[in-house]
Amino acid sequence: MTNQTAPLAQQLAAVRKAIEAERPTSARALLRTLTKSSPNSAEAWLQLARSESMLENAGAARLAFERCLTLAPKEPILWMELAISESRHGQGNQILKRARKAGLPQALLKMLQTAAKGQGAKAQGTGGATRADLAALGKAAAGGNLRAVETRAAPILKARAGAVIWGIVAQARADAGKFASAAEAFRQGIALEPYAVDLRLGLVHSLAMETEVVKALVEARRAAQIAPRLTSAQLVYGRIVLQAGLADRAMAIAEQTLRVDPNNDAVLALAAETAMQVGRHRDAIDYARRRSKASTEYDILLARTLSTDGQLDESLAVYDALIARHPTDAAALAGRGQLRQTLGDMTAAEADLRAAMAADPTEGSAARALAYGTKLSEDDPAVIVMKDVLAREEIGPQLRRQLDYALARVLQSSDPAAAAAHLASANASMLRTFPYDVRQLRERQETSTDREWPILRAALASGVRSTSEAAPIFVTGLPRSGTTLVEAIISAHPMVAAGGELGVVRRSIMPLARLLAEGGTPTEADLTAAGDAYADAACHAAGQTPDGHHLTDKSIFTFMDIGLIQAILPRAKVVVVTRDPRDMGLSIWRNHFREGTHRYAASQPAIADQVEMFRDAMNIWQRDLPDAYHRIDYDALLQNPEEQVRELLEYLDLEWNERVMSFNEHAGRVQTLSFAQVRQPLYKSSSGGWKRSAEEIAELIAALDAKGLLPPD
Repeated sequence: MTNQTAPLAQQLAAVRKAIEAERPTSARALLRTLTKSSPNSAEAWLQLARSESMLENAGAARLAFERCLTLAPKEPILWMELAISESRHGQGNQILKRARKAGLPQALLKMLQTAAKGQGAKAQGTGGATRADLAALGKAAAGGNLRAVETRAAPILKARAGAVIWGIVAQARADAGKFASAAEAFRQGIALEPYAVDLRLGLVHSLAMETEVVKALVEARRAAQIAPRLTSAQLVYGRIVLQAGLADRAMAIAEQTLRVDPNNDAVLALAAETAMQVGRHRDAIDYARRRSKASTEYDILLARTLSTDGQLDESLAVYDALIARHPTDAAALAGRGQLRQTLGDMTAAEADLRAAMAADPTEGSAARALAYGTKLSEDDPAVIVMKDVLAREEIGPQLRRQLDYALARVLQSSDPAAAAAHLASANASMLRTFPYDVRQLRERQETSTDREWPILRAALASGVRSTSEAAPIFVTGLPRSGTTLVEAIISAHPMVAAGGELGVVRRSIMPLARLLAEGGTPTEADLTAAGDAYADAACHAAGQTPDGHHLTDKSIFTFMDIGLIQAILPRAKVVVVTRDPRDMGLSIWRNHFREGTHRYAASQPAIADQVEMFRDAMNIWQRDLPDAYHRIDYDALLQNPEEQVRELLEYLDLEWNERVMSFNEHAGRVQTLSFAQVRQPLYKSSSGGWKRSAEEIAELIAALDAKGLLPPD
């Protein structure tokens, strides 16, 4: 199936690339032409069958497979792909029966037995190794003796390589922490047996440990394709997808896997974690509660889901009960400590976080949270522990960057150069683990401003109006611009309820989004339904009903959707917070965001990209909707707080109330990195702070200057 003419080979290469990129529609379009021009190409028909299968067109896939069978009736790859495809529809056993009648080799039949069940295949080839050889290798591996494994495996692999032997070597290397060389050994085994899902899953783990997330995602996706009904493969795929920041897709994978394996605790945990990220908080709680076995890990997960849903007392009760049973559980102590930070109970939070570090010095989340919430000196025992752990060679990248972020915060005043070095190390690690691609957010912005808004603008101009009565207050801007502070001021007003970062705008208006994507013209009913759907989702996410109060929504990237908000929520108010991009960029650079989110934060040029996107979006709204929002400048707020706040309340149609000036005394739960700042009165020290750190953010300043984003001095 490889002897192709050059033009055909090139076309097939384009097809394979499209399939690997999960673009089966594009692949199918190419293949329909290709199978006509080269009807005897077995690979063309095979790839057509694969693309139709990915599109869940079972009938079309079967026809393509049958045509391929007539051209290559003994081809192992064809039979494996056919078995995998039919396993998705419960027809794998029929393919196995056909394979036996076709007189295929026993080794292939053995692989087909598991492939037909949707379980993929396991490595089989031993390279001629004897039972004694395999026993010796297994014993060496079990004893953690990598040198013995390598020594015994070398002559076997030299004589005749076998996938099983490569798998043993690879796993031994991974167990020894040598993940790069483990990945290479797994690849050697996969080259011999491409459908060995056990080797692919090992490769995914090794790549993930090397922070090669993109490569791990590719291999995890292929493992999931090879074994569509193997829970472990789908679980690994879902976790890598979630790590890559694709929460919606991870949610779909988790729920699909639960339909096959509904009581699997690990899949329920993935579903709970993913549901939290996509704003389905009640579903997250349900998944967390459905686990079949009791463990501290699942109790912590339940506490986190409850906290995310705003059930703070319930979350605290879960932590309290867990710690009562296991008083030295570091993860539980760290979780309770961070919850107490968001609630403003800083003394108790510090005690929990110190106890977590005492129980387990490698509990990186406790170290980072302690450094962010407590002013620590260099000689603090906790800081000494952080440095000692960071000096260990064997610690993983996540723990290393948590400690780097923590020490950067501790050393900010006493040793700025050391702090900057820790930050550079942490952000470089974050960028390796979670690569930044400006195209993702550009696409998001273009959807809002270039594709949806012209349609909505035309509808509004023609007199189409939403009649939704919801009146939320959106507070938006770039991270670290002062949005949390502004929301705290507004929500101190007795007629306002704080919602926080609800993140439900896009997820709640999918019918309207689909209509706009298709170029359809929305009706009054469409806009009203979208506005009411948002209101319901916002109340659900906030865990409260406004009851005559205005609910705030501080979702960061709402500035891209001001046109949409104007169309579906005519009574909504939008507050846009701006700040000197050098101060804001410095704060972004110095802070640790939840892993996988705000990926631009780990790159100073990428931070400049975000500032540029914000400017471009706001230019559009300034041109088309100048009265649809109120802009408040962070520095102006610090200089003249009462004047700025009075103007803000006037825009919001709220009467003056003295509570707003003492917002720090009324702050409730704060989930953002500003949990400490909003519990203090306004202070001016953060304004112009970039000047003391200009060298640290020289790359950012240069990028801002190149884009024309520097404010006049």
